[in-house]
Amino acid sequence: MKIIEANVDDLKALQTISRQTFKETFEEDNDAADLEKYLEEAYGDEKLGAELANPESFFYLFEVEGELAGYLKLNVGAAQSEHELDDALEVERIYFLKRFKGQGLGKKAISIAHEQAEKLGKVRLWLGVWEHNAPAIDFYKKRGFEEFSEHIFVLGDDRQRDILMKKELNA
Repeated sequence: MKIIEANVDDLKALQTISRQTFKETFEEDNDAADLEKYLEEAYGDEKLGAELANPESFFYLFEVEGELAGYLKLNVGAAQSEHELDDALEVERIYFLKRFKGQGLGKKAISIAHEQAEKLGKVRLWLGVWEHNAPAIDFYKKRGFEEFSEHIFVLGDDRQRDILMKKELNA
């Protein structure tokens, strides 16, 4: 496994893996038009390029045997999708292609989030996960995350409920 901290030069690779992993994860449970609209909006050159250039966001690309397997996106400060959590680090995106799941990549991604949070003096990690994504919810619970709130995630024209989960780092 190779982990690369991504920058603006990695836009196309990040765009490709972002679209692949999101579509693979959610296409069976969502309307195709909503999914395509979201993929264009969320992972377009301008939006994703701005996220890569933001000094309060951190992207990591995961390679397995030379193949891009997935990625991780972390946020602090104003880059977070919820702004009342200044003392926290957000795990905004953690996606891997299905064929690479079960190989410890998710655990490594959470470990990177822990390291980055501690380096930046944050006291907790937090994330949002779709209420219908039971495998992800179970994964996070096994790693010490607990539910604390919810927010709305808009996929195309569909308003969906995300469960917000947090993990205290000093606990």
